[in-house]
Amino acid sequence: MKNTKINARHLIIDLFLSSAYPQLTIKQILIAAKLFNMSDNGIRVATTRLLNEGMIESVERGIYQLSPSTKEWAKVILNRKNGIKQTKEWQHQYLAVFTGTLGRIDRTALKKRERALSQFGFRELETGIYIRPDNLAYSFEKTCEELVLAGLENEAKISIIQKFDSKTVLLIPSLWDTQQLEKNYEMYSQDIQEWLLNYKNLSLNEAATQALLLGRETITLLMNDPLLPSPFVNEYARNQFAQNVQQLDSIGQKLWQKLYENELAH
Repeated sequence: MKNTKINARHLIIDLFLSSAYPQLTIKQILIAAKLFNMSDNGIRVATTRLLNEGMIESVERGIYQLSPSTKEWAKVILNRKNGIKQTKEWQHQYLAVFTGTLGRIDRTALKKRERALSQFGFRELETGIYIRPDNLAYSFEKTCEELVLAGLENEAKISIIQKFDSKTVLLIPSLWDTQQLEKNYEMYSQDIQEWLLNYKNLSLNEAATQALLLGRETITLLMNDPLLPSPFVNEYARNQFAQNVQQLDSIGQKLWQKLYENELAH
């Protein structure tokens, strides 16, 4: 497994995402910090920053949970983590978003727009026209709604395109780096499988830290997966990868639960 660097801020958010508990105490966060050789002070500073930024909120003294806005984002991650159920059979149509009239001067709006489009797997076919295969399980109306919730302006025009000319059809698959996607499915499925075979031979501390680090790498991939249909990518390999991530997550949660119980019992 790669040696992944993690900072105090990322650790705190990852603990919420990989935890079986909706709330965490500062004690639990500090227990985890020790495993990653982080100072108590560094963790307290990061916790205060996350509170000030509204990423987490205080339930009562020394007990925290993700804030409502972060919960929304976490829900997207956790939905992906629960397997890829958000696709339907592709009928060779495309979803298109036209942003030409929206302008690019408001940098904040532009950033939010680009992030929303990217999150839903859209790529820019030409200036101001973003497309993706129409294979998301959502209805057209629901997709429009979700895109706006994710940060796309209300004024964006969204439509379904039935057909492109043959030259464009040949160009479309190159908008996504499908080779890299497939390489990742294979590589990380292998990493997780190896970890699943070996984690029982590790100490609890080591197994829990490895589960968290491997989990944060793989969940980022799932989060950013454009969920393309066949023949763009090997859907079987992607579903296999998603199942492996689920398995890793489920065991990781149990390990962290056990680790907290052991430490707090002392």
